Amino acid sequence: MVSIIIPAHNVAEFIGDAICSALAQSYPRIEVIVVDDGSTDDTPEVVRRFGREVRLIRQENAGPSAARNAGLAAARGTHVAFLDGDDAFDPTRIEVLLDALRDASPAAAFATTDARLWDGTRFLRRFAISTPVPGERDLSTFLDETWCYIGILARRDTLIAAGGFRQELRHCEDYDLWLRLLAGGKTYAYVPRPLYHYRVRESSLSNDTRQQIGAALRVEREALRTLPLSWGQRRQLAFLAWEDRARLHAMDAERARAEGRGLARGGHLAARGACHGIRAALRPGVCLSRLAHRGGAAWMHR
Repeated sequence: MVSIIIPAHNVAEFIGDAICSALAQSYPRIEVIVVDDGSTDDTPEVVRRFGREVRLIRQENAGPSAARNAGLAAARGTHVAFLDGDDAFDPTRIEVLLDALRDASPAAAFATTDARLWDGTRFLRRFAISTPVPGERDLSTFLDETWCYIGILARRDTLIAAGGFRQELRHCEDYDLWLRLLAGGKTYAYVPRPLYHYRVRESSLSNDTRQQIGAALRVEREALRTLPLSWGQRRQLAFLAWEDRARLHAMDAERARAEGRGLARGGHLAARGACHGIRAALRPGVCLSRLAHRGGAAWMHR
């Protein structure tokens, strides 16, 4: 059985669509768990309308990571999949991911697909997370070319052994989980089909770009300190960390310009240049390649 875990906070307008998409899966052996993360709107009432088809767990507001961990602890399935409360699944998603994981090598920790960005009524564009070739990816490949998101399917015991989601993270908890799952030689199975529907809305938690970049930088620093990485993987991850530092300095420089703080702007621009210099020293070939292919394939990392 596959447990579909849906964290939900003040998504009464959307949670019904998410649940319906989970219940409509072509794979028959599923359970749907909604973890209400301290909603103050009608989210719990909407969930209760589905009756016994959906298990509702309620908790004080503690963030999406804590909500997913609560669902993981309560899950009865051998496998779990995650769906945010304002998103939706394609009807074949669970079946496709299970097949991909079963066909993969024993090293595969999870399976995932591409996604579609949509506004609830129409699809806006495809969110391709890797080069469009099915198969397994390792950490080195992920660090070079792959975007990540919450839409994975994994064995429940694999996620529990990894410690689940870090509950202090409210941004980039998916990035942190992927890094921890893939460290030490694990892989993931990738299917280049857009079977997750990611809703784009103004109030989405992932909309604050500066907070997202800052959270990514903290995750990267923690991974460099704690994960069993090869020397090459450390260079890859350090490259990404310095890139994020450069992006933060660029945003701070723009803010200083708008506020008329010329000296501060100059300091941030100089720091940004230093960050890019360190990146170039870490991976000169990648920097040259990106300059040559700027504006190229949509799947390229960052």
